[in-house]
Amino acid sequence: MTVVDPTTDPRKPEGSRSRRDVLCGLAVALVAPGALVAACGSDDAGNGGGETGGGGTDAGPTSLSDIPDGGGLVVDNPSGGKALLVRNGQEVKAYDASCTHMGTIVGVPKDGVSTCPNHGSKFNVDTGAVVNGPATKPLQQLDVQVNGDQVVLA
Repeated sequence: MTVVDPTTDPRKPEGSRSRRDVLCGLAVALVAPGALVAACGSDDAGNGGGETGGGGTDAGPTSLSDIPDGGGLVVDNPSGGKALLVRNGQEVKAYDASCTHMGTIVGVPKDGVSTCPNHGSKFNVDTGAVVNGPATKPLQQLDVQVNGDQVVLA
């Protein structure tokens, strides 16, 4: 009596792969890079590290107390994309959070500077001006209003 392993095909040389195995591997290879890119860009913008941008909060009003005094927060912009909210006491400034070099979302500010995690461009969060390239254009300032404890992008 011969015992045959039901998980192998006795007609194929050991180590060879079926068409199904190859196609499944190809499907994983095509899908996985998208998942890796999504995972790489999902760092929470409120991480305090100041080096990466990311998810941010849902669109709509943000509480003034949600924005660290002397720091910032990346949020969804109701007009689309992300916005960088920067707080100094009761004053809040808002910028389009897309780096002017290649559009990557900049990180929350650290020591008054917001850094793009992609190529290292740095922006002064008081003015939006470029501190260090490769970006050559400042961050675009957005209209923002503070109503009591609510911060609303106009």
